[in-house]
Amino acid sequence: MKLCWIHPTTANDALAPLWQKLDAAVRPALHAGTELEFRFLPKSGNFVRSAYAEHINSVHIVEAALKAEADGFDGVFLGCWNDPLWEAREVLSVPVGSVSEQSMLAALAMGKRLAVVTVSQKTTVAIENDLLAYGLRDRAIVRPVRTIMPESDAELLLGAVSDPYAAFIPRVEEVAKACIADGADVILIGCAYYGPLLRMAGYCEVPGTGVPVVDSSTVALKYLEAMTDIAMKLGTVKSTRLQLRAPPREALDQARRSLSLI
Repeated sequence: MKLCWIHPTTANDALAPLWQKLDAAVRPALHAGTELEFRFLPKSGNFVRSAYAEHINSVHIVEAALKAEADGFDGVFLGCWNDPLWEAREVLSVPVGSVSEQSMLAALAMGKRLAVVTVSQKTTVAIENDLLAYGLRDRAIVRPVRTIMPESDAELLLGAVSDPYAAFIPRVEEVAKACIADGADVILIGCAYYGPLLRMAGYCEVPGTGVPVVDSSTVALKYLEAMTDIAMKLGTVKSTRLQLRAPPREALDQARRSLSLI
């Protein structure tokens, strides 16, 4: 089985320690026969804390997903909570998973009410929209998506690579405890990168509460691994009845050519 993890940005050498730590955290969780390749976008706005910025960046994510399928990958993972999941599923014929949907679905088996702790105010809007689209609002608390403050930046992210307890975990824990007070019994980390960093540091539960802090990325990737296994062994990938039915490829490629995507 070959899985492709698509980052929402172009490569950034300044974040090399993060990419190395992410690989070390995620790869060992997969089955021995599963191959994983991380890919960056050739073009990206490198900014998704905006509905419009996310929208235009999503085009390049789907293009990368199409290329991954053409290159022979058996499953595609969208490695950001700001993702074009439905668009990618429509045009691909292999399983497509996202951090958001797959981790939320997994959380349903872990508790009664979930909450997501994310890294910026604008991201709370995108994730809550996803929660509604997935039909999971009734399995979440009131104000189900909340952000740390101050918001995350590159300095905080790189600091969390070496020691998440220094600055990031205190911010997460403050928000998580408020979510627990409002009824959450599962906390999802609403960023593709911080979840694995917390798990690697041993922070998997809000102390003294019994509430798990879920490494959403690795859990979601494992979920995609299962989806891909089902597709390969049982032949079931998706419905082609309505929303996920792919358009005629000639028409799709004509649209892509008109926008200079191919």
